[in-house]
Amino acid sequence: MSSPTVAILVRTKDRPRFLSRTLENIAQQTFTDYTVCVINDGGDEQATRAVIEASPLGSNAQDSSRVQLLTTAGGNMEAASNAGLAATTSEYVAIHDDDDLWAPEFLERTVAALEESGALMCTTRVVERYERENAEGEFEVYEERIFHDGLPGMGLQFLFRTNRAVPIGILYRRSLHELVGFYDESLPVVGDWEFNMRAASVADILLVDEPLAYWSLRPDAEGAEANSVKRQADHARFDSLVRARAIREDLQAGARPGAYLYQAHLAADLERRVIDGHDLTRESLDILRSIESRLERIEARQQAIENRQQAIEERLRVLKHLRTPGRALRSLAKRSLSQRSLVRRGAEAESADQKGA
Repeated sequence: MSSPTVAILVRTKDRPRFLSRTLENIAQQTFTDYTVCVINDGGDEQATRAVIEASPLGSNAQDSSRVQLLTTAGGNMEAASNAGLAATTSEYVAIHDDDDLWAPEFLERTVAALEESGALMCTTRVVERYERENAEGEFEVYEERIFHDGLPGMGLQFLFRTNRAVPIGILYRRSLHELVGFYDESLPVVGDWEFNMRAASVADILLVDEPLAYWSLRPDAEGAEANSVKRQADHARFDSLVRARAIREDLQAGARPGAYLYQAHLAADLERRVIDGHDLTRESLDILRSIESRLERIEARQQAIENRQQAIEERLRVLKHLRTPGRALRSLAKRSLSQRSLVRRGAEAESADQKGA
């Protein structure tokens, strides 16, 4: 019986609901010539087996021999990958963490890309899928974005800076291990990046320019359901270790340190310029905040002046109304006095006429 075309190595440890989701996702692949090796890396074997049996690939599946369970002592992810490689045979290999997902066409597109090109390794565009647990206890997606969107390729010049590819987006030929060796089990993290650099050192990594893989990230999760990438301190430390080891091996092989010293000088100079730029930015922000504070005080004073002007105008209007009734009363009083005078003179004239008669 011939070996399957693809071996899917699923790394898991005590995350049954993620493993269940992943096995269901794998069963939806349009390319079906594959085998699945679930590497239970030190977790509960009985619980892991129960998840497999209940999955679409389990004992009730049409071909239940497609999936096997391999339990290891629980070393690290790279040791789990190597154990899965030793337990399977295939032309192509995919490393699949239990919480990540594929588009249904992932294997179909990547197998075709490797067969048509003859490349040793390919990667698709990867979607960063951020998820969190809702009130019902289910993980729901709240944000998606392309990992390193716009990256033109996956060459060493990009990988030397940082890991631009994650396992869920990669398919490669098993024969690649004959050229570059297996995964470095001394690295509890960044092992995939270190392996990708070795792969890129012997051949180009083909980019399948389609978003066919989903890298699940849960920044708020704790415990077993958190991502390994959350261990940022470990990533930084082992990133530095890998770089130092590569430089040391190069020097031991006869390289001169001049290039490394000059590059370190350039890096230090760039860091100094960045720090100076940050200092200048902080000073500029302090000046802007001071100007803003002064403008706020000026605006407050202007508002106070406007309020006083409005109060004065209101008082003037009140005084004007008070003066106007005063003039009207004086005019009325004058008219009243004039009328009284006329009445009095009329009465005096009438009295004189009566006396003369």
